[in-house]
Amino acid sequence: MKRRSLAALAALALSAAALFGASPAALAAPDGAPYVALGDSIAAGTGNKPYSDPTCLRSKKAYPEVVAAQLGVPVVSAACAGATTEGVLQQVALLDAAGALGADTRLVTITVGANDVGWQQVLLACSNAGTPAACQAAGGQMMLAIANLGPKLDAVHQAVRAAAPQALIAFADYPVLFGEFTGTCSIGNYDGTPVKVTAAQAAAANAALIELILKIQETVYDMPPAGDSNVGFVEVAEGMYAHGLCGTGDRWISGFVRGEPVFARSLHPNSAGQQAYGEIVASALYWVFPE
Repeated sequence: MKRRSLAALAALALSAAALFGASPAALAAPDGAPYVALGDSIAAGTGNKPYSDPTCLRSKKAYPEVVAAQLGVPVVSAACAGATTEGVLQQVALLDAAGALGADTRLVTITVGANDVGWQQVLLACSNAGTPAACQAAGGQMMLAIANLGPKLDAVHQAVRAAAPQALIAFADYPVLFGEFTGTCSIGNYDGTPVKVTAAQAAAANAALIELILKIQETVYDMPPAGDSNVGFVEVAEGMYAHGLCGTGDRWISGFVRGEPVFARSLHPNSAGQQAYGEIVASALYWVFPE
C-alpha cells in the first residue's frame, strides 16, 4: 500500500491568508473558521487547567491552541473529554450549523478512537488492580473494537469533508503511555488502590495503543483511493515515547490522580506533553497557512 505523508500533500493545499487577532465574529464566519479542532480528551487537553469549557474539560493549554499559535491562525475547537467517533460527528454537526466549518476552513485536526475501544479498561485489567483472566478478556474486547473502528473513522472523515470541502483533514495519533523501564513502576492510585505495573504489563499496554494507532493510520491511508487526497495522518507517538510514564525522560503523561476534579488528569498528557504534541503537529502542518 502506498502511504502518503502530509508533506506530500502540500502541493494540493489551497492558499489562505493567515488571520491574526481575529474577532469572535470572524471565528464563526459563514464560510468557516480557518482552523478547526475536533476530538476527545487528548485534543481537549483534559487535566490541564484553566479550562475554556469546563463541561468538556477543554483546556487553554490543549494542543490545538499550540498548533494555532505556531501556525499564526485562530482555532475553533469542539474537542470534548469522553468523545467517541459518534461524539465527533456531533461536534461536526454543531460547528457546521454554527458556520464554523465551511468553504474557508483550511485545516481540521482530529484525535479520536481511544474511547471507542476501551483502552483504559485494558490498562486497569492488566495491572495489579486486575487479574490475568480479566486482562486477557479486556484485551480481546479491545482488539475486536479496533478491528471494527475503520468504518467509524470513515464516517468522521466523510462528515468533515461534506462540511469543509477545501480543508486538509489531519488525523493525529495517540502517545503511548509508558517509556522503557525494568522491574515494577507505580503509576498512582485508582479508587483507593495503588496501581503498579511491571515492565511486561507496560509493554502490553503500549502494544494495545500501538494497535489502535496502526488502525487509525491504515484507515487514513486508505482514504485517498476513495477519492480524497487532501487527508493525512500525523504521527506523534514516536516523538513523545521517551517521556511516557516510568521512562527516563521528563514525564509528559500523568499517572492516576486521586480526587475530583484532578482525576481527569489521569493518563493524559500534562501541559508539557500538550505543548510537545502541538509542536509535533504544527511542524507537520506548517505549509497549510503560508505567510
